Formats: sequence, C-alpha cells, structure tokens
Amino acid sequence: MKKKLLAMIMTMAAFLALLCAPAFAAGQRDSISVTGRAEEEVAPDMATLCGTLEQKAPTAAEAREGLAKKIQALVREMHLQMIPGEDVQTIRYSLEPQYIYERNSSRQKADGYLASTEYKIKVKNLDKLGAVLDKGIGAGLNIDRVEFGLNNRNLYENKLLDEAVSNARARASVVARAGGRTLGTLMNATMDTTAVPVRLERSMLMAAKAQNDAVGETATQLNAGVMTVSARVSLVFALQ
Repeated sequence: MKKKLLAMIMTMAAFLALLCAPAFAAGQRDSISVTGRAEEEVAPDMATLCGTLEQKAPTAAEAREGLAKKIQALVREMHLQMIPGEDVQTIRYSLEPQYIYERNSSRQKADGYLASTEYKIKVKNLDKLGAVLDKGIGAGLNIDRVEFGLNNRNLYENKLLDEAVSNARARASVVARAGGRTLGTLMNATMDTTAVPVRLERSMLMAAKAQNDAVGETATQLNAGVMTVSARVSLVFALQ
C-alpha cells in the first residue's frame, strides 16, 4: 500500500512539473537580461590635500595654544592662495597625553601632551596646487597624500551611463532579432559608476618637493596623470 501511494505521489509530481514547465519557459522567453559598460580616461582637474597639524608641549594648555597658532597660520596661507574657507575642512581634532617607557623598565611615565588636527584642503584649480602644497608645508602641515579628482564628476558619469545603456540595448537587440523578436519596454535596471582617483603618497610628494628645491623652481610640480571613469548597467527588456 505504501509503495502504491508513493508511486501515485511521484506520478502527480511529475504531472505538475510538466504543466508548470511551459509557463516557466514562456516567462523566460518573454524577457532578456543584458549588461553594458563604458569607460574613459580623463585628466584630473582638481586635487585634495590630506594632512595633519601637530603640537607637542609639556601641558595640555600649551599644546592647545601652540596648535591654535599653527591653525591660524595655515588658514592665513590658504586665504592668501585664494582657497575658500569651505574648502579647508577640519576632519578630526584631538588632545591626548603622551607616555614613554622608562629605560630598562616596562613602566610608563608621562611625556606631555599632543594636540593634533587633520585637514582636507580642496584645490579646484590645479595651477595653484604646487603653491598650496608648499605653503601648507611651510605652515607646519604634514602632508599625508594628495588625491586628484574631477570638479564635475557627474558630467562624465552621466555621459558614460548613456553610452553603457546604448551598448546594452544594442546587444539585446541583436539577440532578440536572432530569435525573431523585438525589444519591448525596459522592465528593470541597475547601474553603477566608479571614478578611481589618482593618489600620490607622502614619499612621492616629498621626493617631488626635494627635486623642486634642488632646481629652484617657484612651486613644486606634481604630475596628475589620468584617471579612469567607468559606468556599468544591467538591464532587463521585455520581448515582443
């Protein structure tokens, strides 16, 4: 009896599978998924300097006051270089006690205080970058890196998205025609854009400044190179 019941259940399952299969296949045949991509190499037209101001002193008050003077000097230099105040951004501020290990001992002893603040300085005109870098260093800014980018990144991304969509639609049309169908409405779309910045780390910046000082140039010269902007789309079209 159990064997007969099992056989009947298996037969009904197979029958249901046969009924559902054509509907599932029809759903698959009524749409097409395709991806498109476009990219372009672009010369950067702006840069962001990332650096830190620090002041160490025996007391917290002295460290804080010394750092405040460095901040004033940096802001003044950036103003002279025509960098707007909103483009000189404070990222972090800290005031912390410092400790050192006593010689031949695992014990620590107090070693004053360190006040520090991290900055991001946006330079929208690359012709000013060398001078801004040099003046920042002169004001005590420890440059960690320079990141080159685009002032109007959206313009490039929108252009590449349009190209990626056209590429995807053209590929979908080819496949549809091969099956005797035409493209219908766009049913679903996902998209993504990337713009990888060009980054110069501290060692490269210091080497460029040293070379500049050796030849007596008026401002440090930095080569931004090119950056790659790309767009990718995934589209689902109905088929007619």
